[in-house]
Amino acid sequence: MLSRYIWSHEAVSLHKDLLASCCSSLLLSTTSRQPVYFSSPWMSNFVLFANPFNEWAGLFPDIANQVEIHFAEFLKRLSSIRPVRLVLVANPTSKAFVRIPAIEGTSTIETRFAPDTYHEKGILTDEFYIEGSMNLTYSGVHRNHEKIVFHPRVGNEDKINLAYIQFNRFWKKLGEKR
Repeated sequence: MLSRYIWSHEAVSLHKDLLASCCSSLLLSTTSRQPVYFSSPWMSNFVLFANPFNEWAGLFPDIANQVEIHFAEFLKRLSSIRPVRLVLVANPTSKAFVRIPAIEGTSTIETRFAPDTYHEKGILTDEFYIEGSMNLTYSGVHRNHEKIVFHPRVGNEDKINLAYIQFNRFWKKLGEKR
């Protein structure tokens, strides 16, 4: 399958819908132990799943009755299945995000801060890779005009494998600075 280019000015909800769909698929896939990388200089909490009729109850049993499920709650749930790694820049927005109890209180979510010049944005899993201009913030997902590229595993194995090499190398380098 070929990669798909998605511009947010085409339709307001495309990025949000793709993100929710991909994130829910990660909760259904329990065979991989590869870490999932969430890379964004700016990261904040935002509603990832609307849940007015408990339609996400099967994936979020602990918070099934919540009307909205936020990005941080998704990360906490995902980290119970496989490793989660956040790469961000130490700006006030990202620092506040990692202090949210769902993130800070979860030992299986690892966080590393990159230099202020870091600008890489994306979500890397062994099932897909999303890259582009979108920060993982409310504005990035819901308001700003952004372009992202969705690379499914099928047909993009080399791209995903190369991205894992680069992300793992950068993760290790960030860990050595401490």
